[in-house]
Amino acid sequence: MIAVQFNSSALDYALQRLASAAKVDLAKVIKQEGGNVAKSIMMILPPTPSNDETKPKSAGLSTKAKQQGENAIKSDLFGGRRKSGARYSSVGLFQRINGSTLQPPKRARTETAAVNLGWERSKKIRIYMKFWRPNASDAEMNNFHLRFRNRYGRVGFVSRSTIGRWKVQDQMWISNDRADTYLQAVQSRVGFAKAGFAAAALACGIRVPAWVRRHAKAAGTSTVNFGQNPYVIGTATNIKVPDAGRYVEAGLKFREKITLKKVDAILANRAVNLGFARVDGAGKVQENMPA
Repeated sequence: MIAVQFNSSALDYALQRLASAAKVDLAKVIKQEGGNVAKSIMMILPPTPSNDETKPKSAGLSTKAKQQGENAIKSDLFGGRRKSGARYSSVGLFQRINGSTLQPPKRARTETAAVNLGWERSKKIRIYMKFWRPNASDAEMNNFHLRFRNRYGRVGFVSRSTIGRWKVQDQMWISNDRADTYLQAVQSRVGFAKAGFAAAALACGIRVPAWVRRHAKAAGTSTVNFGQNPYVIGTATNIKVPDAGRYVEAGLKFREKITLKKVDAILANRAVNLGFARVDGAGKVQENMPA
């Protein structure tokens, strides 16, 4: 299990300056900004339509991000059109049998078999006999999937095995029902990496989309104190994104920069929105959010 944590104390200097400049309760500032940090980290953790890992954008928590994650899984499992020169193959790890039929080998010890393709009646290919698994269990498919996943959780180019004079793809052939069931099961995990910081965001009153929130209890924990010596600690308890700490660092730096800009704006007598309150150019504070 890999745990990645962010602690609002990393922003203490900036947050204390903001509370002092705005003349507001530090606990309220930390509650707001602790939630904003958690939200920023979730925005840049994959899946996200943005390629910039340092600038959180709302698209990172959008339906488009969810669909991107689901489409990546579908391509890994069953193939699909991909950009030219992509790191990932257009051939999936699993093959739907559809109307294809297997021609069992005449010799029991033969490891390959011919398959008449259901979608190209005149075409016949050779497959690894042991991978013809119409009724494969979820556990069997999951083990096969994990075997070929890389450190990013993706399936690269599907490998080929040499069996005698034949070269066959390492694809598992499964029924449509088993394919649909497994696809739905894997796609239902989309949002888990982001959800590691959902608990902290929710504890601070930040809204989290349902496709991320559904994993909140399993993916992370939070410890908060909005009384004396306030703080927010969010911990992703089982995150599998490589070098996940860089996303946390990016989120903290992003919010620190914004916080200090708010301090400068207040000192320059400009209006500032703190989230839980607005400070006008004259320094008057109007709270618009319950504690």
